[in-house]
Amino acid sequence: MSAASGRVCVVGSFNEDTTLGVAALPRPGETTLTRGTRLVSPGGKGANQAAAAAVLGARVSMVGAVGDDEPGERALAALTDLDVDVSPVARRDDLGTGIAVITVDAEGENTIVVDPGANASLTASEVEAAVAAARPDVLLLQLEVPVDAVAAAVAAADGARVVLNPAPMPADPTPVRELLAGVDVLVPNRSELGRLVGRPEPTDPTGVAVCVAALGHHGSVVVTLGAAGALCFQGDDAPVAVPGVPTEATDASGAGDVFCGTLAQQLADGADLLEAVRRANALAAAHTVHAGARVRADLAAH
Repeated sequence: MSAASGRVCVVGSFNEDTTLGVAALPRPGETTLTRGTRLVSPGGKGANQAAAAAVLGARVSMVGAVGDDEPGERALAALTDLDVDVSPVARRDDLGTGIAVITVDAEGENTIVVDPGANASLTASEVEAAVAAARPDVLLLQLEVPVDAVAAAVAAADGARVVLNPAPMPADPTPVRELLAGVDVLVPNRSELGRLVGRPEPTDPTGVAVCVAALGHHGSVVVTLGAAGALCFQGDDAPVAVPGVPTEATDASGAGDVFCGTLAQQLADGADLLEAVRRANALAAAHTVHAGARVRADLAAH
């Protein structure tokens, strides 16, 4: 890893993922058998994004909480193997490490159910101290840990470029809107964007632009569109569409995390926003041809 690599601090979640392949996603009340594929792997939006940034060469520190259990040990080891600094991670002897169950259908679409476990115990004071010590170029945040811990990270950023992926969106988005004054780059999908402004999910670029305008955010907004790519808003400039990269997707789980981790790494290394989004699109697409939410070590080769 180059000494000139940018520093990325990720505040977020650890989970142990169980991924099940199914012919079709189950409907309410329906029992669905797997297609014979099962994968148990480290996950969590925060840890997944940290892994992507680290694989691409960033100097990454991870702030979060795990249980004092075997899944927690495996989660920490998976990041340590990528040279991520996990010393700020708290260990709880009274809570288990987070768990996620993911179902993936034949088209690569997925559903995810998460038991947060220790993730829900991360405190504002723990985060504030860890972020201040990390002194990152980019601070990368999501919402699988308590919002007050995320707010503490924003307050401790001290000149770092703050990137917020507002997922999963809570039932009441008010606390998330209150974070935005300290966010430099907001990265929602269309559903999250609509919920942030109290509108239906926008279905076309005009609708996305209306929602972004209603948001009134002073920083940049990168609205992810899945396989279609992303729509980028910077200040008063006209929005710029960054097309997706066509691929034969088999599992879309974790693609958004690869996108955000890549975006953070690129920004930390000095890329401009559009360049960073183009790279993030390409690597998120490359990730979808493999099973599982966690990035593969050879991602940087794409």
